[in-house]
Amino acid sequence: LIGFADKLRLLTVLMEDLKVIKELGIKACRECSFSCGGQYFAAVNGTTISIYNTYTAENVGNLRGHNGRVRSIFWSPDDTKLISAGMDGAVYEWRLKDFKREKEHVLKGCNYSSVLATPDCKTLYATGSDKRIKEYEDSLGTGTQITKEIDAGTNLTQMVLLSGAKALFGATEGGCIRTYKYPLSGEFQEFKSHNASISRLKNTWDESLLISASEDGSIFVWDVRDRDAKAAAKREQERIEFAVEVLVTRSELDEKKARMTELEQQVAELTMQTEYQLRLKDLHLQERIKELTDKYTAEQESDRQKFDALLNEKNDMEMEYEEKLKAAEERSQVQLATLDAQYQAKIMAEVERYQALLQEKELLNERWDEQNSLLVESHERVIAELTEDYEAKLAEEALRIEALQAEKAELEREFEEIKRQLEEDADREIEETKEKYETKLQGERDSSLRLKGENGIMRKKFNALQKDIEAQKEEIKQLFEQKKEFYATIASLEKDIGSLKREIRERDETIGDKERRIYDLKKKNQELEKFKFVLDYKIKELKKQIEPREAEISDMKEQIKEMDGELERYHRTNAGLDLTIGSLRQKQAGLASEVLSQRTSKQDATNMLVRLQGDIAEVAAFIQEPQALKEKVKALYQKYSGEACLKREEDGDVGREGARQREYLEKTVDSLKRKLAKDSELHRTDNLRIMQENTALIKEINELRREIKTLKAGMKPGMMGVGTIGKGTGGALAAADTEAQRREMEIQRDLIQRLREDLVVKEQRIKTLEGMVVPRPMSRERLPPMDVVV
Repeated sequence: LIGFADKLRLLTVLMEDLKVIKELGIKACRECSFSCGGQYFAAVNGTTISIYNTYTAENVGNLRGHNGRVRSIFWSPDDTKLISAGMDGAVYEWRLKDFKREKEHVLKGCNYSSVLATPDCKTLYATGSDKRIKEYEDSLGTGTQITKEIDAGTNLTQMVLLSGAKALFGATEGGCIRTYKYPLSGEFQEFKSHNASISRLKNTWDESLLISASEDGSIFVWDVRDRDAKAAAKREQERIEFAVEVLVTRSELDEKKARMTELEQQVAELTMQTEYQLRLKDLHLQERIKELTDKYTAEQESDRQKFDALLNEKNDMEMEYEEKLKAAEERSQVQLATLDAQYQAKIMAEVERYQALLQEKELLNERWDEQNSLLVESHERVIAELTEDYEAKLAEEALRIEALQAEKAELEREFEEIKRQLEEDADREIEETKEKYETKLQGERDSSLRLKGENGIMRKKFNALQKDIEAQKEEIKQLFEQKKEFYATIASLEKDIGSLKREIRERDETIGDKERRIYDLKKKNQELEKFKFVLDYKIKELKKQIEPREAEISDMKEQIKEMDGELERYHRTNAGLDLTIGSLRQKQAGLASEVLSQRTSKQDATNMLVRLQGDIAEVAAFIQEPQALKEKVKALYQKYSGEACLKREEDGDVGREGARQREYLEKTVDSLKRKLAKDSELHRTDNLRIMQENTALIKEINELRREIKTLKAGMKPGMMGVGTIGKGTGGALAAADTEAQRREMEIQRDLIQRLREDLVVKEQRIKTLEGMVVPRPMSRERLPPMDVVV
């Protein structure tokens, strides 16, 4: 039962193939399982669990109830119940008789990844994203409840419980297998296997193997063993043997029969080809043996002639080298005598030079003792080191002379040894080459005779095999077991043919090795000539080694001159050191005076800082009066900005106090600005109200003027009509009306004047407030400098 991306397929296992029996329309099925009896299987389709009949592939029922994807299912041993767990945090136990939910437990927020039960289905175990193993049991009245929780420390992806309830296996997301003791107590053993999370963990039906599969594409098979030896032996005795029968389709049998017929034909063809090839090989080998025999005989004769020539050349070289060695010995004795004489003279000169240096040292010591006792000790130590160096060099020269003599003797012994070894090696190689070729020739003859005998045996075997093949053809039709023997015979024949081919290849390789050996002998001859050239070169090198000795003697003379110059440099260095000491003392006096001035400036700065703190404290008293505070701060800045700047860092307390005062001033400015905005708004509303009242008054004045005009116009016709009315009465009425109007006009003028005065007062008040407010700098601008200059 395999879930693919498009369908769920039910397959049967054949001998060498898997055959699809039924395809079900469930896409990307990640959870499917056969029942313990095998008659049913369950497949998860999202949140639904479908139950199918294994033999008919019919859907017998569906289990619905999960709100999230189902992650794990477990069959009871009697196939009457099914337990499921999903990502919705629910664990359900289903009764398959009527496909109803019998028990349930829901834990929100936990995504379950695996669930299982004991053989009696009374206890359930589940694990999920909370990294815990939960044990569920039924309790009267409350249903299924969690009775125990084991902290796993990591997410377990799969669990397996053995039927004997002896151990519980768990798979982690880190690729490890854990073995928990049962009943669960939290103790476990961990085995590292995979590199990624383990996706499946199953045990075989006999619980002898445990199989784990991981997301990294690997599968591990674990051997499960019982620590109890008696229980393990009993289980081994009760184990049922695997069936030997396999399922094979008729088409495969027909293919096998056709293949057998084809192989029989191939065997017949191969036998004929093998016989023909063997005959050709015999003829070719006979011709090849004859050619090799003639070739090696001719090469042996040529090698014998070369050996004689080399022997004569060796004798000539011995005579020549003996003469050269005698001449080299005579020259070396003469040169050694001359070198001894030269070195004796040079040693005497060095001794005289040494005596002169001692006298000069004594004179210098007497003169320097008066100046400085310390300098005298250093000079004595230097002169002692020089004497030791010269004595050591004299000893080294004597050792070098002895080493040259020993090297000469060693070279003579080495030359004699090389000469003797060359003679022995040449004789031994010639004898070995001769014996080797004779043994190889004899071996080739023996191998040719053996091949002829093996050829006859192979012919007899071939005839016997033909008879066996004919007999087996008759027996194949009767018994299946005889067919297996025939296959074995074919395989042996193929091996014999392969061995014959390998033997032929080995013969060709042997011939190639012999040719390479001949080439190696030629190479050795060339190496002997090179060795001769090397000996000549060594003789020349011995001559050249005498010349470097004279160069070394001249180098030693130059070293003595350099030592004299170094001694003079020591004198000059001492005089320079005296001058340096005087200059350092002067510098010390200057630094002391500078330190004194720095201390004085530091004390002045401290006093100024104390005065500044006192002035800042006095200014802080005007913190509630912005205008006075501004004037005090300006005065403080003028007072201290004209003085010399203190070149030191500001004290921490003064800086913090300045920051605090600055923050307070900024808050004060903000509050004053808010108050100004509020007063401006009130002033604007007052102005608007006054303007409205002025407009109303002007309208009223205009109306009064129009009324006065109308009254004046009405009074003139009345006065003209009456004519006879007395002047006293008419004049009194007009005077009364005019007086009333005049008083009303004066009242209006007074009101307008008072309003104008109020407006002027308020404008002055606004200007005063604007003058008191210090404008706050923008965030991108710098604040005004502090009074204390750093």
